[in-house]
Amino acid sequence: MNIEYSTSLVGEGQEGYLIRKHEWESTTKKASNRSWDKLYIVARAGRICFYKDIKSFKSNPELTFRGEPSYELQGAQVEIANDYTKKKHVLRIKLSNGAEFLLQAHDDNEMVLWVNSVKAQSETGTVAESRSQTLPAISQKDEPKRRSFFTLKKK
Repeated sequence: MNIEYSTSLVGEGQEGYLIRKHEWESTTKKASNRSWDKLYIVARAGRICFYKDIKSFKSNPELTFRGEPSYELQGAQVEIANDYTKKKHVLRIKLSNGAEFLLQAHDDNEMVLWVNSVKAQSETGTVAESRSQTLPAISQKDEPKRRSFFTLKKK
């Protein structure tokens, strides 16, 4: 069965077939399976998921490729993998947890589309969530008096 490359923008996300190589599971652990696999990839709502094909995604979105979790894109680095010379049209995604993927697109246009889309996904919510959340000041009279563990009670 020959699957055509196709990419589509869906809502605030991106989905389509790309060829993926899982390089790193974390900053210190190389991926156990580092072969190239043609997968259906969905990048939406700040997460990226990998599926065997579009049929798997449509019928059961919870059932990902090899049971992999969906990956958080917030804080991820997304770039064209200019240093990777073995294949053309390759982009690199480095996740904040240290996982790293190489994704091969069909052509330069599709590669740039994915880079821009995944970059946008990695930046969603970072401004609002990075602002410090402070609680209102509590006045002295509202706060119960604290006693030291070592304070002796007077008899």
